[in-house]
Amino acid sequence: MTTQISTMFGQSAQEVIKTELATATQNSVVQCLKSGGKEFRHEALSELDKLHKDSTWVSIELLDQNMAPVLRSDKSTVNVNVNTEDVLAFTHVGPDSSKVGKIYKVGDSMYYPVIATVPDKDHIIGYVMCWQMLRVTPKAVAQFTQLIGAGTELYIVNTDGSLWTNLIKPIAAPFKVDGMGAPVEYTGPNGPMLAKVQPVPNTGWLAVIAFSEQNILGGVNSFMKWIFIFGALLTALGVLAAWMMSRNITRPLNLLTIAAKAISEGNYSTPKFIDVYRDDELGELANAFNMMTAEVHHTWQNLDNKVKERTSQLERVNKELEAFSYSVSHDLRTPLRAVSGYSIMLKEDYEKKLDAEGRRIIGNIITNARMMGQLIDDLLAFSRLGKKELTSTKVDMQLLAISVVNELLQNDLEKDYKINIGILPPIEADPGMIKQVLINLLNNAIKYSSKKAKPEIEIGSEDEETRTIYYIKDNGVGFDMAYAGKLFGVFQRLHSQEEFEGTGVGLALVKRIIDKHNGEVWADGQENVGATFYFSLPKKIIL
Repeated sequence: MTTQISTMFGQSAQEVIKTELATATQNSVVQCLKSGGKEFRHEALSELDKLHKDSTWVSIELLDQNMAPVLRSDKSTVNVNVNTEDVLAFTHVGPDSSKVGKIYKVGDSMYYPVIATVPDKDHIIGYVMCWQMLRVTPKAVAQFTQLIGAGTELYIVNTDGSLWTNLIKPIAAPFKVDGMGAPVEYTGPNGPMLAKVQPVPNTGWLAVIAFSEQNILGGVNSFMKWIFIFGALLTALGVLAAWMMSRNITRPLNLLTIAAKAISEGNYSTPKFIDVYRDDELGELANAFNMMTAEVHHTWQNLDNKVKERTSQLERVNKELEAFSYSVSHDLRTPLRAVSGYSIMLKEDYEKKLDAEGRRIIGNIITNARMMGQLIDDLLAFSRLGKKELTSTKVDMQLLAISVVNELLQNDLEKDYKINIGILPPIEADPGMIKQVLINLLNNAIKYSSKKAKPEIEIGSEDEETRTIYYIKDNGVGFDMAYAGKLFGVFQRLHSQEEFEGTGVGLALVKRIIDKHNGEVWADGQENVGATFYFSLPKKIIL
């Protein structure tokens, strides 16, 4: 849940950053700064005014490289009294970049800056600084937290811990943020809480979601306490009965022991009633046990029905999503073929009659149509995979890896790739699906190391007791491990389309295939050093 909230805020911040960075690179803004605000003043001011989307954007300024004001939007309504040098020192914005800074409390309000550098070649000549008021109504926050779960607390925190807010007002820090690892336990106004901290991409913020321990563990603790009390009572009564009573109660006690053992072993599906028709203590014990058994069975049955109902709902929703994805992707093919076909005909028949701009546009249409076709193919493959049955057989991973490498490199003979294939033990798996995994991972390794002078790729394995781990390592561009969790999501990309082509579906397909094999997939990487992708397969596959 924390990851989803963090991603949501990060995507919103990315849109704002993209807009402000586009303004900072406008020629009128650059020329205005270079002239000290004397030239292109009206045009630059018009660009700044476009950033004023609503009343929460209270201040928009153009600053020179010394943070001195050059222009200020006429739509600015508040002078946020914060040291701009401290803001810049915290955000660490480099050339041709933008970032959302931390939240500041000024008077009774909270504001945060969005800073974009104004570049001139490789140098920073100034900054576009926008201040937005953090203003959320209590009703909106209450509705949002209610959607997450009753008793949930949502906080946004500066990464340096300087300010905590519940999106309505600043608050005292409930606990000290020491890292992003395991959940944090702390005591809030409503009792013990469990919290998880996640950085918000493109910002100086952390997202914190806390759930009440009572809501999470209350039902489990109550049930375990109830079982423990009755178990202790039955044990005490059994010991007392064995000491005080004679052999005539041996049989009902044996029945009682067998039934209690069945419940203690987790057999709640069939109620174990004790047929003891007595008016003494043993009869009362049997009746109490029967009542307890009936209640346990009833509770288990309700829980089992809820689990089955939720499972059925999830399966139905997954099938509907797969059917929708397949239908949309399939229906897009016909108009896309028409667009691509007519574009190619136009280029072949009229290219000489078009000017350079016309030829560029036709080229872009054909290129993007081809990319859209690849995306549709990937979506169809992704949706079909959910319906495809797993066919297990012995796969020679060594021969399969060699075959895939030769297949992928036959169209890329210009680059001298050094590929080392280690010992790859055979495995029980679906050969078609595992080949797709190798194609996707090796294709990524070749693509992301293609810009290296001496690209190297290593394919190897590690043997464990119950599973075999295979890995593909390259010396390409790598990635920041802070975003490793996004790698295997659909349409999740860490590089732009201009840097490396792709649809964002390949790694999601890899994860889905490995999940169907009851395996795992993960990655390790470092920017400008390389990346290693691992996937494990069980030595004995369970269909």
